[in-house]
Amino acid sequence: MKKTFVFAILLLAAVILGALMGASCRDIEPLAWLAYSKGFSLDSLRIDLSILSIDFGCALKVNVAQLILILVALCVYPKAAKAIGD
Repeated sequence: MKKTFVFAILLLAAVILGALMGASCRDIEPLAWLAYSKGFSLDSLRIDLSILSIDFGCALKVNVAQLILILVALCVYPKAAKAIGD
């Protein structure tokens, strides 16, 4: 349970820090490549029940900084899990 929590925290931190890093490096010419991002989305599905309308959709946008930090988090995780133990 502790290892799963550590894994989730590491991934969440990598995604958030990567987004911040990408946004802050956007205007710095040598580091602008960190802000390059691609995304995809699934168009929304609408269910209209006359009194209730529900929309379902999904969008994902990832930049280079996030990918790098996710890879770092995946490399750090085994050492962090080993340090925590069971």
